[in-house]
Amino acid sequence: FSPSHRRTHWASAFVAELFGQGRMWRLCCAMAIAALPEVAVARPGADHCTAVVAGPKATADGSSLVGQSNDAEGGPGSSLVFVPAQDHAVGSSRPILDQETGVKIGSIPQVSHTFAYTYTTHGYGVMNEHKLAFGESTCSARITASSLAHNGTALFSNKELTQIALERCSTARCALALMGNLSVNHGGFYGEDTAVDTGGEALVVADPTEAWVFHILADPTGTSAVWAAQRVPDDHIAWVPNTFVIREMNLSSDNFMLSPNAAAVAKQFGWWDGKSTFNFAQAFSLGEYSSPHYSSRRLWRAYDLLAPSLRLDASLEITDADGAYPFSVRPDHLLSTADVFRVYRDYYEGTPFSLVGDTLAAGPFNSPLRVAAGDSEAEVPTGGWERPISIYRTDYAVLSACHPEGNGIVWFAPHTPHASAFAPVWTSAATAVPRPYFVNEALSVDHESLFWAVSAVSNWAFGSMFSRAIVDIRAAQADLEPKAQALAAALRHADATEHDGQLATFASTVHGTWWNFFWSLMGKYNDGYVVTHGGDGSVSSAAVGYPAWWLKQVGFDKALDAPSTSFDELKHRMAIAEEKMKEIDAARKRPSAAVQQSLELLV
Repeated sequence: FSPSHRRTHWASAFVAELFGQGRMWRLCCAMAIAALPEVAVARPGADHCTAVVAGPKATADGSSLVGQSNDAEGGPGSSLVFVPAQDHAVGSSRPILDQETGVKIGSIPQVSHTFAYTYTTHGYGVMNEHKLAFGESTCSARITASSLAHNGTALFSNKELTQIALERCSTARCALALMGNLSVNHGGFYGEDTAVDTGGEALVVADPTEAWVFHILADPTGTSAVWAAQRVPDDHIAWVPNTFVIREMNLSSDNFMLSPNAAAVAKQFGWWDGKSTFNFAQAFSLGEYSSPHYSSRRLWRAYDLLAPSLRLDASLEITDADGAYPFSVRPDHLLSTADVFRVYRDYYEGTPFSLVGDTLAAGPFNSPLRVAAGDSEAEVPTGGWERPISIYRTDYAVLSACHPEGNGIVWFAPHTPHASAFAPVWTSAATAVPRPYFVNEALSVDHESLFWAVSAVSNWAFGSMFSRAIVDIRAAQADLEPKAQALAAALRHADATEHDGQLATFASTVHGTWWNFFWSLMGKYNDGYVVTHGGDGSVSSAAVGYPAWWLKQVGFDKALDAPSTSFDELKHRMAIAEEKMKEIDAARKRPSAAVQQSLELLV
């Protein structure tokens, strides 16, 4: 066999079963499809996400973990949507929607039964009732295509592929084979953008027993696709920060999959010599986009936080030829969901690349906010900010725990992770998503949505005294999230009838707590003061002022157009007047102690 066929023999048999009898689709892994969800909205600009997936032996409770931070370019926030399991009539079809506009651009044959699952309105499929779950990250790719909705050639997007897989599959291998077959043989693939820097996609997918990374891009015709998948070792964790991470492929191993056309396309365009070990990223990736270290620094940081014993070099860059860092690593200790939350919230604090150090860019209160992509950046072609994992424009962060026993748990934190609270929002046994995790996009601000409560907290912290506000934020997280962990532990084995009620009750608590927390931050860090309310109703305020290092760097000593003699003369006048005032005060006659006491009694 050629490399392009060595790892497709089992998938081919799988697909033959899928299409074996006319147009009826039968899958050995209990495939099905749900009716299209009622929510179909246009999405904001291309996102730039950080995805994660961990094998079951890398975690303390034996569950696979999979998720992402969805880092959108503006927008009203995503809703988490539940789609119930459904039965369908023979001969019916499943519409395929354009990812951006939500309009129908095609269809595929329907199957008899579809599984229950969740997805996000500005993102992708999340988890289904069988504890199959996804995460995503946009990547560069040498070949791109556009949707049929935009005078293009391709039918399938990541959003549709993940939803169809959740509707029809119960295992990660089933999902990979299905998504690969649909995109290669039944309509082609288009990414977040048609530009090569953001035209490819990566998915991370897991079930209770396996964890995988999946890469996909368009083929030269624009009507098919090229894809690859690599299994994450059971005791490893992998991160995908907007760049392909699958490189050299052992195509004789069941731990790798490659589309039948991949090797031929790579050889056709001179991206593979046809002799060396096939390297998927070297053939089809352009490395990190936007700026040097845009991806590599996040990958280094995630592994540095979870496996510091590796002592990885932080200075490396990811290119088409060099992946810089391992595909996956074994963490130094078994992971919990809280360990992943910590990575989601990182902005390099404590490293040479810290966004909260004493720098002008961080401001006097050490804010990690670095607003990017303005037109003026074109005037500084070699400029760029460090790209953190927790970024100001995050839409949400999600982490699905695919437990081998009991129920799967979807953890969700709307908006910026470092200013948000992670909580269980859905389980594989639940039949609804609580209202606080829905965003009414018809409103400029949806007060019933947790997204807007977190947005308020995040933006107030950025705009006031971040170095102080973040201390309060972390204290609020530390108070709330242990309760969330207790709820998740209870739901893992709770009766299915209890899930919706318990999730809704806790969501209401988180929603109310975070709105109240925002108002407390607003009242505490106000007009440049730290305002404190005492238990007796007393109020005090303290002027914080700017730190000396910042005053020096901004030229505080030259801010006023006045000679130093003017400052000296002013201080001299005040000093003389102060001394004279002391003399005046000393000459005053004051009431006796007895008179003072009687006055106090009158008061």
